[in-house]
This record gives sequence, C-alpha cells and structure tokens, in this order.
Amino acid sequence: MLRVVQYSDLHFSTSGERSHGGFGYDTDDAWETIYHHCFGDNGTAANADLAVCTGDIADHGWADEYLKSQQHLSHIPVPVAVVPGNHDYQVPFESRLPTPGISLQRTIRLGPWLFLLADSNRFGRDEDDLGRLVDTDQRIEGLGEFGAREVAWIDEMITDTDAEHVFIWVHHPPAMTGPLAQYMSQEYHDDFADIVARHPKLKGVAAGHVHADIVADLEGVPVYVCPAFTINLDYANGTLLPPGYRTFQFSDDGSIESQCHLLDDPRWPRTALPDVVMSYLDGDASLDDVREALGLAKDAPSPF
Repeated sequence: MLRVVQYSDLHFSTSGERSHGGFGYDTDDAWETIYHHCFGDNGTAANADLAVCTGDIADHGWADEYLKSQQHLSHIPVPVAVVPGNHDYQVPFESRLPTPGISLQRTIRLGPWLFLLADSNRFGRDEDDLGRLVDTDQRIEGLGEFGAREVAWIDEMITDTDAEHVFIWVHHPPAMTGPLAQYMSQEYHDDFADIVARHPKLKGVAAGHVHADIVADLEGVPVYVCPAFTINLDYANGTLLPPGYRTFQFSDDGSIESQCHLLDDPRWPRTALPDVVMSYLDGDASLDDVREALGLAKDAPSPF
C-alpha cells in the first residue's frame, strides 16, 4: 500500500500581506499548523511515501516566493513532487523551486502505480516563434485547459506503461458543476472525459484550484479535490473553511482511499461569505463587484 499526502494552493507570499491581496489567510501560519498535524514534531507521524503539491505554490508567481516555498517544503521528510498552477509563472517555478527532495518530474512509478503529473495551464500560455510555451499576463486568471500537446503526452504515457494502474495529479479539477464549472473550460472537461474513455487503467484524479473539499465523478473515475492553505470555501453552505490537506492510500488492487483534513482553529472561523461573494459564485455579480466590496485593488488577482 502506498501512502501519499496532497497539499494544494499553498499561496506562499513575500509581499508582507496575507494571500490574495490581503483577503486570504496567513499561509505561513497555515503551513506550520498543517505540517505538524501531518508529520508531527519529529517529522515521521504521517508514515507517507510521497507528498504531492498540486499547484499555486506561490501567490504572485514571484521568484522570492519560490525560495520561501522551497524552505518550507524542504522540511517534508519524504520526496516532494510539485505540479504548476495558474499562479505559478513557469520560469521562476522551474528555476527556483527544485532542490534535492523537491522534484518537478512528470512521471513517478511506485509499485503497480504510475503517477502522471499533468499541466492544466495551457489557457494561460502561448507558443513563441520557436514553438515553446510561454506565460501570458492572464495566466493567473487562466481556466483549466490541456491543449493537444498535453493530451498526447498523457495518452502516450498511459499506453506505453506496464503499470497496472494510473493516477493523474493536476491543478485544475475536471467534472465540476454549478458555480465551480466556471473554473474550467468545457474543452478541458471533454478532453479529460475522453482520456478516461480511452484508458481503463486510469483509476483516479487529484486536483486543487477551487479551494474546497470535494469528491466528484468523471465517467466513473473519482476526482479528489484538495482544500487549500487559504480561503477554503463551503460552496453549499456559503461559509469559509479552515486550511486543510488530503491523504491517500493506493492499494495494489487499484483501489483508492482518501481523507480530507480540515484544521479547525479560532484563527480560521467558519464565517459566512459576504453576499456579494455568493452572488459572484451564482453568476449574478462580477469580479470587479467583489473586489470593490472587499476593498481590493481593481487589478488584484481573484480572491478565489
């Protein structure tokens, strides 16, 4: 049995303010609480084989934020694999974050399982004259999207592996419904559904991005959504939630067990979301309306 810890949407910041323009939590506090809850004071309590961080490691995508992230993540006593999110600008992410123990590798083979670490940020990237993907100014606001190149890579990896089971780690979740559907393109959902249909070895998907505890279904394949270190949302009840993370157990027979851990603490009360936020999630208010109501700058990233 393999044991994996998932963190997502860590949003480490060096700006001197809380994440998301000041609307979010202190992610350094959240990190300390989550780390000790997960690994204990001596770093061994979780009994994990691997930790996977599914994107938005940095809040603004700045180089110094990745140095801070590296300092925090280097304390994890097991190998760490990292997937980029829409807040993770590619050049500083790739040049500053990797270090012994923190890897950007795209495939991990553990026993009968092949883990694919996929990139769902095609929406926020363009091809330059040499065919390389480069970030656009809109990357932070980008929806989930694979693009033909990433879909072909996933197909090739699953087709060529002799692993019995495959699991995909990615930032943007597919199979979102209701107000959460706005965070992915229909093309992204369809691409994922087609991958599921082509590859019965695919047993599950883990993602983040929407800052919530969710388990969805994609054509019979579970999609596990990990809560964030900041601004977790209970979409059904309209409240904030404390920081959290997920743990997984992968069995040799292809079965998966996962548990969400939300860390209740007076620092992170489960308060009701402002009416304007609920209106935004329902599609009745604009992001500019939310920024104005929360006192954020007009050009501030989305607080969600």
